[in-house]
Amino acid sequence: MSDYLPEEVVLEILHRVPVKSLIRFRCVSKSWNSLITNPNFINSHLTQSLPLSPNSNKLIVRHCTSRPNIEHYKLFHDNNDSSFEQIQQLEFPLTTRRIHHFMLVGYVNGLFSFHEQDRFILWNPSVRKFITLPKPRISAKTHGHVSTHLALGFDPKTNDYKVVSLAFPCNSHRLPEIPMVEVYSLSQGSWRITNAGDSFPPWTSFNNYLVPEASLNGAVHFAAHHGNTLSPLVLSFDLGDEAFRVISVPNGAFSGRDDVHTSVLGGLLSLLCHDAHKDTVNKRCSIWVMKEYGIVDSWTKLFTVDLNGEIVRVLGLRKNGRILVHTNVPGDWELSSYDPESQQVKKLGICGRQYYFCVDNYMENLVLLDKPNDVVSRRGRKRKCRVTADKERDKERLRMLQEVRCMLQKTIQHEEKFRHLQESMLHQETILLPVQEAAQHQQETILQQDMEEMLKSGLEEADTVKSRLLVLIQQLSGQAGHTFSGAADQSSTQVQQRSSFVGQEM
Repeated sequence: MSDYLPEEVVLEILHRVPVKSLIRFRCVSKSWNSLITNPNFINSHLTQSLPLSPNSNKLIVRHCTSRPNIEHYKLFHDNNDSSFEQIQQLEFPLTTRRIHHFMLVGYVNGLFSFHEQDRFILWNPSVRKFITLPKPRISAKTHGHVSTHLALGFDPKTNDYKVVSLAFPCNSHRLPEIPMVEVYSLSQGSWRITNAGDSFPPWTSFNNYLVPEASLNGAVHFAAHHGNTLSPLVLSFDLGDEAFRVISVPNGAFSGRDDVHTSVLGGLLSLLCHDAHKDTVNKRCSIWVMKEYGIVDSWTKLFTVDLNGEIVRVLGLRKNGRILVHTNVPGDWELSSYDPESQQVKKLGICGRQYYFCVDNYMENLVLLDKPNDVVSRRGRKRKCRVTADKERDKERLRMLQEVRCMLQKTIQHEEKFRHLQESMLHQETILLPVQEAAQHQQETILQQDMEEMLKSGLEEADTVKSRLLVLIQQLSGQAGHTFSGAADQSSTQVQQRSSFVGQEM
């Protein structure tokens, strides 16, 4: 590792080096590359990076535009002053197959999770790596039509990222009661159906399927309400023991009709409650934070934002105390900064489609660095195997074509050999005419026997060549189909013609 520093000192230094520099350091030597891409180093580097995330002065912003459909990811400086300076635009390496934009499952500790139908992806922009997850085990084919609610979480006990899928069987007669719960673990690389549904409170429904759920303290948090009374609640799912628990909300703070979703603001569990119904005169959004996790009495209202003007939704808080919001502009939505004291709105010039915005603290880590880009599902591996098999078949066809050409050449050579033999016999007969009758008859007999033996041997060899050639043409026609059928038929015709010619000559 180093001739001057102990290995543990080098490790301590590298743990404090920015991710961008670590990526470059892989080129220093094979040992450094092996160290930096080692899962143990990636895990320990993540452990040291986690406490720094809430204090990050960088924000990552996702916004999606239409015509053309593009997903934008940008980094901004979030300082205590009023500036909001763009640092970098990140290249998004993915394209959707069926929809305009990916649905965002969540962004947690530097990792994005997306999905479109049954295709799930994890992406780490700091190392420019993404992987495609295997398809979930619960699907319409295996369990009938289901409605899924998704979340991305992080388990600090194991430093493991997990995707949680709650699959509710669709029932037109009553509300779904108990979901089937499936969890994907990044460390294990697979989905697993759990028994977590046993702890799910019956008759619970979720408020919003379009907004990512909050991940905090080893659990994901869903904004929900009781199906009968519409009483609001927060439902947490512990990623460690895989159990659901109910967290009560402030009494009378909002009703089941309100648009509520969970978030993490300043490292605290938060609720963003949008009272934005059309029949409501005073539309507003109240921002609540739980100052002591799990203590219901610690719920505190931070701000109330007026939604009667151009502000539509609240996204999060900045370090200078201002609030990031959506504002409505003609034909689009724009990210803006709202000052709760002066109630002034400052446009930030970042436009996009509603519900596709995401703003969060940017965190760098090495997660996914030890994995190849786009680890595909089982179906993808089968597709790769089929491609390999096709290549092998193409090689075999080429080999057989070459053998067919060789056999045709041999057939032509045998034909020429038979012609030379026939010409030799005629020449010998011409020479023997002046010789005495007895001697002529004796030499003729010997020569005839030699010629017949040579022709017999040549014909046997020609028949062997012809048989092998016909077999090759049949095999080639069966493998290549229409592609080589014309060439095979032509070759077969040539062999039959040459065989007929030799028979006539005999």
